[in-house]
Amino acid sequence: MTEVKNLTIEQLEQYDNLVITQPNCPFCVKAKALLDERGIEYTTLVLGLNLSKLVMVDFIEKKTGQTVRTVPQIILDDKYIGGHDDLVAFLERQVEATEFDDFEL
Repeated sequence: MTEVKNLTIEQLEQYDNLVITQPNCPFCVKAKALLDERGIEYTTLVLGLNLSKLVMVDFIEKKTGQTVRTVPQIILDDKYIGGHDDLVAFLERQVEATEFDDFEL
């Protein structure tokens, strides 16, 4: 992981797949494990190491209009997913959508 302190909102916007975490966060670990299991590549940024909580809050607010105060914050394919539970729901929808790929009309 590259150590970059004080990333700006403009720099954060450059990431298509992003997981914002903080140390000792069990939901962050679970979210990254889900992404790893599916072979989804992403960049991890750590609050206090790579960016401040204020920058994270401002970034998500600018991207979504929502105010967040928790981690993880997940963005995939430049789309805001949300936290761990949102990721679980998103991935379940992806699986359900592919179950009918071989279905003939």
